[in-house]
Parts: sequence; C-alpha cells; structure tokens
Amino acid sequence: MKILQIHMAMSGGGVEAMICNLANEMSKTEDVTVCSIFMPQKTDVFWGKLSESVKKCTLGKVKKGFSLIEIFKIVILILRNKYDVVNMHGFFYYYALATFLLHRKVKFFYTVHSDAEKENLSWDKKFFKFKRFCFKKRWVVPITISEESQKSFVKKYNCESVLIYNGVPKPVLGIHNELKGFRLTPSTKIFIHAGRIDTPKNQIVLCRVFKRLIDEGFDVVLLIVGALQKEEIYNQIKQFFCSRIVYWGERTDVPVLMSECTGLCLPSIWEGLPITLLEALSVGCVPICSPVGGIPNVIRKGFNGLLSKTFKEEDYYQTMRSFLALDENAISQMRKNCVNSFSTFDIENIAQIYLTAYKKNYGKK
Repeated sequence: MKILQIHMAMSGGGVEAMICNLANEMSKTEDVTVCSIFMPQKTDVFWGKLSESVKKCTLGKVKKGFSLIEIFKIVILILRNKYDVVNMHGFFYYYALATFLLHRKVKFFYTVHSDAEKENLSWDKKFFKFKRFCFKKRWVVPITISEESQKSFVKKYNCESVLIYNGVPKPVLGIHNELKGFRLTPSTKIFIHAGRIDTPKNQIVLCRVFKRLIDEGFDVVLLIVGALQKEEIYNQIKQFFCSRIVYWGERTDVPVLMSECTGLCLPSIWEGLPITLLEALSVGCVPICSPVGGIPNVIRKGFNGLLSKTFKEEDYYQTMRSFLALDENAISQMRKNCVNSFSTFDIENIAQIYLTAYKKNYGKK
C-alpha cells in the first residue's frame, strides 16, 4: 500500500512526534512517504528522526499564511505518485482541492489531533462547511485520538469518526545518569515538564506551584524541556528559574530523561492526547495532570497517575501536595502500573489499527 502522511512541518511537537512514530512503524511493511508543506528547517526535530525506510518530500513553502500554490502542489503530488491512502494533518484548507478532485481515486483520512473546536482556527473556519461535507459524505474519513476528542467531533460535525489513540514506541533504555547534576540531595524528587513554551501548556501556573513547594521546604526539582514557541510566556516564567526550577531547552531524549524522574507534570489548559503522557507511562514516570482532553481516558486516579480537579494553580498545588505525601512503596507501585498500562498505546499496535482502517471500505455517499 502506498501511503502519504502530510503535515505543515515536522518540528518538535506532539503531532509531529506521532506522525514520525506512525510513519516509521508503517514503513516496516508499507511504502510510506512523509511530506512537509513547509521547507524543513534544522530545528525540525522529527524530520531527522524519520527512518531510512520512509520517503521524504517537501512542497518548499517558506512564507506563512494562505497560499494557492501549495494547494495545487498537493494535487499534483498525489496524482504523480498514485498514493492509495493520504492521511492529512494540520490545516484542512490545504487539502480541500485535492479531496474535491481526487476523492474517487484516493482514500483520504484526516486526523483530528485535539478538540474539534481547536482544529477550526485560522483559515479553516472559512472551509468549515466544505470540511463537514467531506466528512459526512466520507470523501474524507476523520480519525479522532481520544474519547473526548471523538465527543467534541460529533458535537461539531454531527457525524461519526474513527477512534484511534496516539502511540509511541517501546523505550530502549540503557544505563543513564543524565540528571545527576539536578539531584541536589540523595532524596531529591525530580519532576519533568515536557512541552513547548506556550499558553496551553500552562507553565506559569506550574512554576508558581513549584515555587510554593520549594518555599515550604519540599526537596523537589522541576526540569522544563521543550521548544520556546511563545517569548512572552518564557519572559513570565524565567523569573522562577533557579537551581530547583530549570529550563533545559528542546531535547530529543525526553523518554530517557523521564526514566530518571519521579513524575511528569502536565497542568495543561487543553490537550488532545499528549505524546509526552504516553512516553511517561512507557518508562514508569508517574503523570500528574490536569483533567483535560484525552488525559482522563488514560489516567486512573491513584493507579497510574494523579488528576487535579482543574488546571488552576490551587487545584494543581493540592494535587502535587497529595503526591508528595505518598510513601516510596506507593510511588513505586504507581510506576509499575504506568508501565503495565502502556501496551494500549504501543505504536506497533496503533499502526496496525491505522492500517486496518486504511483498508476498510467506509462507503462514500
């Protein structure tokens, strides 16, 4: 089967990580191409992480904003290469012409990586009616990544979607001691926050919470890793940086770092199904999260993580206090539960579910 995975770019976010994981796994048995609409940059982490068995191409877009050139280029790309399946990600308007002209020749899928309402930003709002028409007529088969995402999709488009979770590879971990310098005492608990510096990730609240914990004498360290996407957020959180609250920039070894941490902190304002959450499960790093997006579908409170009441400061602070009150045996058991609950999200299983969906006849109307 010839498969095209197409997205805006392959930078360092969760969507890009998922596309990379999926393409790498599928390419073991299928002919897979990943297309970046924008010209790849040196900072596009997951462009470089695509395996040698994955074909790569780009439409060479440089400037941001709406452009008809790339819309026509996508049609030409699909026609020339005669793909059986095109799995689209990102702004739908780029794919509108291709789906209109080629839906009888090609199977189109569109993965909704967040709340359906969040997917309708920018120019996509102008194409909403056509997008809904494509979904209802099954010119494009929509894929949602969590139960919550699926509910929001039904509410927004009044039609069904295919539910397929995000996935990550099984970790390959050796003996590491990357965080030795952050362990200030033998009993220091190191927590990691992995995510771009941006409003939805709620780093301001996270830093305030850890400042309170540190001031109260808790032996904790917060390590923040992720691309600096929004300068104004960084300027607000840098006042908290010290030996116990550290920003370590963008990293390509996040699962390794997580394996050395006690917990993953995600007080997000909104999410789809975070790749970092699944990576944390895979290495037994206990997630302490806000109950947004698909997170409550993954975390069983007190079993393989903790959920705060909301993403607000006081609620997240109380949840962190609850976690820090647990004894070592309880935390150790929770870590084991994390690893045991990972298999659902193993990319080997997820890729097979995608391939089964690709082969199914959904009956275009």
